[in-house]
Amino acid sequence: MPSPRESWFARAGLMAVALVIAGASLARAQVTPTPPDYPRGKISGYIFADYYGNLAGNPTHHYNAAGQDSDKVNIDNASATQIGRDLNGVQIRRVYFQLDNDLSVKYSTRVRLEIDGKSLTSDGKIGANVKAAYMLAKSMIPRGDFYLGMLSTPTWENAEDFWQYRSIEKTIADFRGIGSAADLGVELKGAFDPDHRFNYSAMIGNGVGQKTEDNRYKKFYLALPAKIRDFRVEPYVDYENAYQAHDRATYKMFVGYEHRLGAIGVELIDRVNHNPGAANQEPRGYSVFVRSNPRPTFGGFARFDAWDPDRRLTNRVTSQLWMVGVDWQPIKDVHFMPNLEATQYDAKGTAVAPAFHDLQARFTVYYRFSRPQS
Repeated sequence: MPSPRESWFARAGLMAVALVIAGASLARAQVTPTPPDYPRGKISGYIFADYYGNLAGNPTHHYNAAGQDSDKVNIDNASATQIGRDLNGVQIRRVYFQLDNDLSVKYSTRVRLEIDGKSLTSDGKIGANVKAAYMLAKSMIPRGDFYLGMLSTPTWENAEDFWQYRSIEKTIADFRGIGSAADLGVELKGAFDPDHRFNYSAMIGNGVGQKTEDNRYKKFYLALPAKIRDFRVEPYVDYENAYQAHDRATYKMFVGYEHRLGAIGVELIDRVNHNPGAANQEPRGYSVFVRSNPRPTFGGFARFDAWDPDRRLTNRVTSQLWMVGVDWQPIKDVHFMPNLEATQYDAKGTAVAPAFHDLQARFTVYYRFSRPQS
């Protein structure tokens, strides 16, 4: 039989437990759920820059009146122009600064500023421009969101997201100047099914990119991205009328397969530029790329593009673009990526190919300083 002292301690312990339970029950009863705090915003963005050295290219250097080297620095879509051999330096190729602001559970806004190493101010300094400025209305129709303002076009949006290495190079449509990454317009984006396997992006834009409208014609975009298990498929088409029936139509197909250790993607593109009274132009090409991540902090990538500036032209210069590199991520969202990018030129018919091929070595650094809400 417990002693009077032990009985007292037992009763005190039971009373303490009872008081704790009663207090917790009372606290739960007094908690009143509050609505989400609106408006709420978040700043995010990223930067990629590199040290580059041109190992091959045009060995003849050209200078302006001030003694500055005027040769081309980077490999780009000018298929008949080589980079300047031996040019080297540090460059910032892109900075994104983005503000996402949720006005309510249904409405939100985004403003994105871009700093591009090729966009310079009147005094030659690196300039900034507006890359996105829009309002989003969610669920305007079942499984469909409505966008208004300066928007990301669907031309290479999904292919670039799958490629994952915009910090190394643009996807083929972007690299070759087939369209614009942004346009002023309206867009309806959503899914056909509840599982969001079959989706759509339908957009009407001015067709002049980030500039103000300068004509009465509009550009129509339609992408139908689908996700079927580990596969990605996206047929795409856009059409734009122009002055005196110089209309343009772009057809593109992207197919990708993603495994836990990597991915492979193929992108095909064909563009028809109608030219009344003369021959139409038809640039076309394809891109094949692979990426692998055998470890969370280490990966690699490679890509090959073939480009024909006008398949209907007998005498022309075609080109192939090659790139390969490794990706080391010492901490999350910070990437160090030594890589090589090269271009080879081929002459068709009586055309004359450039005398030199291009080869650029780079040590690219890419990092994010936050993440967007969506």
